[in-house]
Amino acid sequence: MDKKNLVGVSALLLTATLSGCSQVHFGRDAITIGAKKTESKKKEAVKKQSSQKKVVPKKKTASAKKTTKKVKKNKKVKKTKKVVKTNWNKAKTNKLQIAVNKWSRAAGKRYRFYDGIHLLKTKKGATYPTVFTQNNFILNKKTIKLGYSPLGKNKYQYNVVAIANADFKTWHNTYLFCLKNNKLIILLDQSKKGGSIIVKKVKDPVLNKDFEKVYQQ
Repeated sequence: MDKKNLVGVSALLLTATLSGCSQVHFGRDAITIGAKKTESKKKEAVKKQSSQKKVVPKKKTASAKKTTKKVKKNKKVKKTKKVVKTNWNKAKTNKLQIAVNKWSRAAGKRYRFYDGIHLLKTKKGATYPTVFTQNNFILNKKTIKLGYSPLGKNKYQYNVVAIANADFKTWHNTYLFCLKNNKLIILLDQSKKGGSIIVKKVKDPVLNKDFEKVYQQ
């Protein structure tokens, strides 16, 4: 070892001693100080630990939970309503009224139908439907039982589903559209007020056909 190298080594040893480093390594081609190696090793260990950390999945927020709940609430099962089939209804009464007034147009008369609320008064005759419980009805010299049945339920001998009236100068024509054991019958009342109500069967083919057509709808 020449003098220059010896002076360099001596200076290096002196520096290491003053800095407090006790580990000095002599290699073949160079001299290394131990403190620098330990620092580099520590940095590598920190990097490995950071890379090995597990990624924690994000939790669902409260707003996300609320939206899922709302979606479940909105998915309500629609309940199908049961449709009860009846022999007669208000819509059929309205259709029958149109048909009857078309039929009576030739005579220049318009028939007023009982609407289920307001009493139907006839000229010099009875008031419907209260007359059903106040007077006797006679057909072919026999007493019959009638009653107002707007849905066509079989409650009476003759179930009246619709009542139409037209007043003339001295009399009235009141048509009672009836169901008897699911058979269609039209009765006509032209009686005066007081006593029993005498009715007769209507044989008019057009009027009977219109009644049957509306009933079948």
